[in-house]
Amino acid sequence: MKYNKIFIAFFLGVLFSSALNAADKIEISIVYPKEGSTVTAAASDSSFIFGQVSTPDAQVVINGNECQVYQNGAFLAYVPIEPGDFTFHCAAFLDGDTTFVERSVFIPPLLKTTTCDSLLIDKKYIFPNNDLELVQGDLFRVSFKGTPGCKAGFTIDGVRENIPMAEQNPPRDFYWGESVFGDKMTFLSDSIRGIYTGSYLIQPMDWRADRRIIFKLKNAAGDSVVKTAAGHLSIVDTSLPRVAELLPDLTVLRTGPAQGYYYFLPQGVRLWITGKQGDYYRARLSGLEQGWVQQKSVRLLPAGTPPPHAVVQLVRTYDLGRKIRVKVFSGERVPFRIEQSTRPQALKIIMFGISSDTDWIRHNFNDPLIREIRWKQISPDAYQLSIGLNQKQQWGYNPFYDENDNFCIDIKKSPKISGWPHSPLDWISILLDPGHEPDSGAVGPTGFAEKDANLMLATVVGKKLRSKGAVVYYTRTGKQGISLRARVRLAKILDPDILLSLHHNGLPDGVDPFRNRGTSSYYYRPQSYKLAVSLQKHLLKKLKLNNYGLFFDNLAMCRPPQMPAVLIEPAFMIHPEEEMLIKSDKYRNECADAIVESIEQFLREAKE
Repeated sequence: MKYNKIFIAFFLGVLFSSALNAADKIEISIVYPKEGSTVTAAASDSSFIFGQVSTPDAQVVINGNECQVYQNGAFLAYVPIEPGDFTFHCAAFLDGDTTFVERSVFIPPLLKTTTCDSLLIDKKYIFPNNDLELVQGDLFRVSFKGTPGCKAGFTIDGVRENIPMAEQNPPRDFYWGESVFGDKMTFLSDSIRGIYTGSYLIQPMDWRADRRIIFKLKNAAGDSVVKTAAGHLSIVDTSLPRVAELLPDLTVLRTGPAQGYYYFLPQGVRLWITGKQGDYYRARLSGLEQGWVQQKSVRLLPAGTPPPHAVVQLVRTYDLGRKIRVKVFSGERVPFRIEQSTRPQALKIIMFGISSDTDWIRHNFNDPLIREIRWKQISPDAYQLSIGLNQKQQWGYNPFYDENDNFCIDIKKSPKISGWPHSPLDWISILLDPGHEPDSGAVGPTGFAEKDANLMLATVVGKKLRSKGAVVYYTRTGKQGISLRARVRLAKILDPDILLSLHHNGLPDGVDPFRNRGTSSYYYRPQSYKLAVSLQKHLLKKLKLNNYGLFFDNLAMCRPPQMPAVLIEPAFMIHPEEEMLIKSDKYRNECADAIVESIEQFLREAKE
């Protein structure tokens, strides 16, 4: 790193004199990054550092770059970085008094092409890097990085030898932080040579356990190098299906190991296990669909347990007052997926391992909520139930299995929304979630913790909502908080009309905090979209901050299906100007007014 020459000369010139005046030193507090931390910003050429100096009149220079000091002494800098062990050199100057502070971090290097000077396989880039279990018909994929321009192959020990591999350019992965929270696409590497990939289709007689994967790379001179993958391959006999049962009260099935959330299943659901990668099991849902579940979330059932299967003969509805229950007489806890649509208002339930013999669907003709219920056998082992709804706005649903293992879904009726002259908030129940605690969340340059900012805002919001007649609950009202998982459970138990999670924002490493700041709102379920839009519009109008955007995001407090749920980030903790704003009574009152007005508008538009 080449620093400003004037800064270096000044640094050396004042080093001796500043030591003589140690008692009068300016104090520098670096809030972020922490000493010795890993800063995941190698894809960017710069990253941010922020903190506070004891006097706002001081000049602060970081690695030769002077940064603005705000009226409360806070500073924020976005400075060039380099991969590897890296040090931020911070200096504060005022009237001949000087203070120096260093902050050392590690910045992981980007993936690079292996040098052509020697023949080698990069041991840090060999896949599989964890154990796998596959079955016949699966495509087993392997790859490694090594010296470019060579001939490569792999062997599955005891199964097949010398399977050819091809050198090709991999897709260039982008840095999610910059792409999501910034305004450009930053790639995690340049175009890389020397990536070799191969595959093998598992054959019917390839039953083997714990097989090593051995790679070989050979250059034009005939020299070769061999490496063994950390992950082993086991090819499982499929003649005896493996079945597992879900243990937690709610389990997520993913689209791939450690990938996207897709299925949300209750305790006791049974899965047909067909493979394994690392600590994730693969489950067969139908001939066309599969899901992945963490090993710790299941228990394998005794050998001979059949895969889940049921025949559905009857579907009927029950009026529970505030809700309508739709019961599918399945008699077995099979996996399912629920798709929600708003144009038209409907719920679609796809149940796996189900064959239909549904001659009877009984529901009350005068029921104001259910428009119609239809079924379809979409594949030999997948059953679809479509529920049309007479609602302008969906207010939530709760899927579960009853004590007889029948699938049930409780669909919430629209609440009674008051008209003029009363506020539409009258008797509407709202759960406010002041985000974080016991963790601090984001922290501002002065050390102001997000958890405290969230609670202060929630207190004001709650008072204003109650003044309009709303019934208000909190996930916490003081310093002691509960876990994120417990908050989701509490929301399900209280079952409010609306869930609103209050936060204040930060940024991933490497994203420019001067260009990326302002107000944002987050939703997950389609039923929450209109509320998120209303909140975002009113917050922008009232606070007059940058429009940082409306996000679909897989956040825990946005996921509960039992009610419309939105998370808001009205301002940024890490920017000195916005941190000062967040601390003010004016901001909290304006923000609370915007929230109240936005919910009122949402309710008026949703009124039947």
